[in-house]
Amino acid sequence: MRRVTRGLAALVLALSTAACSGAADNTPPPKPRLEKDTIKVGVMPTTDVAPLYLALLKGYFEQEGLTVEPVTVTGSGAAVPQVISGFLDLAQTDYVTSFLAGSHDVPVKVVGALAQAGPNTFGLVARKGAKIESVEDLKGKKIAVNNLNGIATLTVTAMLRDAGLKAGDVKFVEMPFPEMPARVAARKADAAWVAQPFLTQGERSGQLRRVTDPFADRIADMPVSGWMASAPWAKENPNTLAAFQRAIAKAQQLATGNPKEVEAVLPMYIKIDRETAAKTSLGAYPTAIDPQRLQRLVDLMRQNGHLKRPLDVKTVLAP
Repeated sequence: MRRVTRGLAALVLALSTAACSGAADNTPPPKPRLEKDTIKVGVMPTTDVAPLYLALLKGYFEQEGLTVEPVTVTGSGAAVPQVISGFLDLAQTDYVTSFLAGSHDVPVKVVGALAQAGPNTFGLVARKGAKIESVEDLKGKKIAVNNLNGIATLTVTAMLRDAGLKAGDVKFVEMPFPEMPARVAARKADAAWVAQPFLTQGERSGQLRRVTDPFADRIADMPVSGWMASAPWAKENPNTLAAFQRAIAKAQQLATGNPKEVEAVLPMYIKIDRETAAKTSLGAYPTAIDPQRLQRLVDLMRQNGHLKRPLDVKTVLAP
């Protein structure tokens, strides 16, 4: 009898141990330690970057153990040296700027997708009353862009080419997006390539009149912006980068399915009223990079003189 009792006790102990082991196996493994738990991220005050502010508002970064400090930059071109120097850990970038930097062997990597153009998400605008009705009327004019040699100059150059003109027929001047409506109205430039929500703001104020959509026709729905890091930083901080990517992807999914969430967050980081936010057109927020579509953008850069030699887009994308 004692042997039976001892046998039952051993069996109960074994089953109990197995059950405990099974429960332990279902416990999610601890997250990898972040190399940096606080990062500075360069951003422009446009609708493109709404997912970052949604991630802050919803606590997605906090859930990853990450503190994100947004730092305003005027354009991707200004962000590149700040990323390379280490002042910024990551930055919003228009893809054209990153690919141009990569073609000159600047050690930058595109580490994530951010925004894709949609109808009326960008506009080529002129002062109300100016005699600019079409792209052909831009010859000899001064055009404001937020970044020289970026997505703005590329799309304008492509439109000029389609209209029988060339980049040398206009003069590009750098100007921050928020200043464009007032400065174009004050004749500091004849036209401007402007992003949302400043496109809607300028039209509602009566200062600007839309001439055309730079992302219509053959470059409709083109990916326009992503996230950029220096190659050394991406290599040295894989866990921090992965945490950022997870939080941003979650916010981008929220933004894509819930435009009202984007509308609500815009006035929190851009000086616009809620009515302007409600009327602002939004593009898409893809969570994954599409190398094939980005190669089309690189090919367009080559066709319009932005690249002097061919570039394989995958050489600039993070592995």
